[in-house]
Formats: sequence, C-alpha cells, structure tokens
Amino acid sequence: MTDPAKYRRQIEILRHADATSVTEILTRYAIVIGAALLLWISTGQTLMLIWGFVYTVLNGVYIFVLRAPNLPKTRGAYCALFLASMIISTWYAAMTIYLTTLDSRAYEFIGICGLIGLGLYNLSRHTDLTFLALWDTLLLTLCVIGIVLAFVAKTETQSHQVAIVFAGFGINAYYMMTYLSMMRTRATLRSAQEAEVQSQKMRAVGQLTSGIAHDFNNILTVIRGNLDLASELPNLAERELMLDEARAGTDRAAHLVRQLLAFSRKSQMMRSDIALGPFLEDFAVSLRRLLPETVRIALSGTLPDLSLRADRQLLETALLNCAINARDAMHPEGGILRLSAVVDTAAHEVAILIEDTGPGVPPAMIDRITEPFFTTKQVGEGSGLGLSMVKGFAEQSGGRLELRNQPSRGLQVALILPLV
Repeated sequence: MTDPAKYRRQIEILRHADATSVTEILTRYAIVIGAALLLWISTGQTLMLIWGFVYTVLNGVYIFVLRAPNLPKTRGAYCALFLASMIISTWYAAMTIYLTTLDSRAYEFIGICGLIGLGLYNLSRHTDLTFLALWDTLLLTLCVIGIVLAFVAKTETQSHQVAIVFAGFGINAYYMMTYLSMMRTRATLRSAQEAEVQSQKMRAVGQLTSGIAHDFNNILTVIRGNLDLASELPNLAERELMLDEARAGTDRAAHLVRQLLAFSRKSQMMRSDIALGPFLEDFAVSLRRLLPETVRIALSGTLPDLSLRADRQLLETALLNCAINARDAMHPEGGILRLSAVVDTAAHEVAILIEDTGPGVPPAMIDRITEPFFTTKQVGEGSGLGLSMVKGFAEQSGGRLELRNQPSRGLQVALILPLV
C-alpha cells in the first residue's frame, strides 16, 4: 500500500472511531461538562471549569476537522490529527490523576471511574490505529502509576501499600493483555483476508481462462488467416488489405491486454490536463460516428469550464466502454444516450455521466457487473472486462465508478474523477 493510500485509510479509520457516533460524542460532552460543574461547585476551584471547557473545545475542534468532507488525506493531516488525539487524551487523563491526589474518597472514586472510562474508550476505538493504540496504552500505564503513587502516599500500613501496588499492576496488566489480544486478533484477521484474496485470485484465473481464451483465439485466428491469405494472393493491393486486417487484429489484442493492465492497476498512465467541456464535445462527435443511427447522442448544453488531470487515451477508452455497454443495452430498438458532467466543488471532483434508456440492470447484478470477467452477454460476445477496466482506470486516477438504475428507465454510469 502506497503512503498516500495508507494515510487515507488511517484517517478514515480515525474518523470512523472518533467522529461517527453523534450519540457517543454528545454523551461524552454531557458527562465531562456535568463532572466539571459538580467538581467546581464542591471544591470551588476554577481549575475544574477550565479543564471541562478546554477538553470540550479541543475535542469539538478535533471532531469538526475529522468530519470535514474536504479533509486532506495526507501524511501531514494524519500526523496533526494523531498529535491532537494525544493532547486531548493527555488533558483528560491529567484530571484523573489530579483527583486521586485530593484528600477525598469521592474525588478518588471519580478519578478511578475516569480512568476506567478512558481505558474502555481507548481499547474499543482501535482497529488498525497501531500508533495511537500504543500511545493510549502508555498513557493508561502512566495514569495507573500516578494513582498507585497517590494511594501509596496516603496509606500507612505496608500491607495496604503492597496491595495497592499489586492492584495497580493487575489493572495495567489487564489493559496490556487486552491490547496484545487485539493485535493478535488483527493478525489473524489479516491472515484470513490474505487467504481469501489468494482464493479470489485463483477463481479469477479460472474465469480468465474461460472468458479471455475465446477472445484471444478469435483474434489469433483472424491474424493467422489473413497472413495465410496474404502469402497466397498475387495481387499487391489484396495482400496489403490482408496485412491491414492482421494489423487490426494485433491492435485488438493489444487493447485487450491494456484492459487487463488497467483492471490490475498496472498500466502506465500518461496524465495531462484535460479541458472537460471541449473533451466531451469531441467525444460526442466521435460517438455519433461509431454508434448506429438508432442510438441518439444527447450532450448536455451547459458543460463546466473546468479541467481534470488524467490519461486522455484511457479516459476515452473508458467512456467508450460505457457507451458500448449502453448501446448493447438498448439493442435492437435503440434509444437515447445522454452525456453530461456534474461538478462537486466541495469534494473538488467531477462526475462524467453516461445514461441510457435501456431496461437497466437487475438489482441483484448491479454490484457484480464491475467484477472482472463477469458478463451478462453470450459466450464470445464479451470478455467481461469493460466496466472492470473503467473501475480500474477510475481508481488508478484517484476517483471511483458508481452505477445506479434511474427511476424512469435505464442505467446511469458515473465516472467520478478529481479536478485539477
């Protein structure tokens, strides 16, 4: 996994752990604010109010940033969020230790409850946040040590001091064992996921054998047949015609290989800035030449004056695959193929939409038609790589592919790509 992808995943995990449950967030704020007010009333110390206010503000800003839709998924952003989480946890834990130093059983009880709450929260939120889990475990260890020292200082008998030390050791050992158990569980899950990936690869090889071999054999038959004919024909013009057909066959074979590479995210992309409006206008003109007269091309009248950065040839190939699928869906009656673009300025991306007036896709299949080698066509009519190649191109370009059936009739394919 590349660094940008790794940090994007880490931030998404952090967002899911800390900023998705509104109920949990509001409950935590209510407890902290309520505790700060009660402690201030009972002790008269302004520090209690300062603690509650600072924690609520810091955590509120942290969650607001985490929930921002345009939050950058970079290493710097992850490090800043990681540091903010460390500071917030440390600020919360500081009050836990401070309360145990006060000469009051009630405050000691509140401090211990705060420690337990912090421990349960930190252990429950980590799934793949290794560094934060390590920090939180260390923080809990320091809290336990601080509380043990505070209690030992207040206890006169040696037997009670030993009991307190062992109790602290037991609490800390529990958290450490829970953390190690979590790590082992993660390792087991990762091994199971890797085994499943390998199994999927083997199934894909089987599908490749049945789905691609037929296409390659057809292409090779065309090439071989034309070469054989070219060697027998005396007329130079006729020989050149056969050689042109053989060259076209090699181009089709190369295109099929390019589809496979795009699906596997291993094709070499030659990115450039593409003016979206003129590009779609030129593409619509090309479609009118390629598609039959029964299919009418409807281009949106207001195209955005923006640019995106992508491989122009692969983008054309991806949209052509979508258009061919739309043509096949409307065969033989024909219909309308709509081409448009919708800009999301907040997410800084554009969705290129291709819509047809065909029957749509059965709901049970709509999640499968982007799988490699999955096709609803007859054997030999399609390799099942068209939409999987489009999906691979979109993801390799930093975007995504979305499919949805339209309420009226037909399928909408949204190729979503980042803007320049």
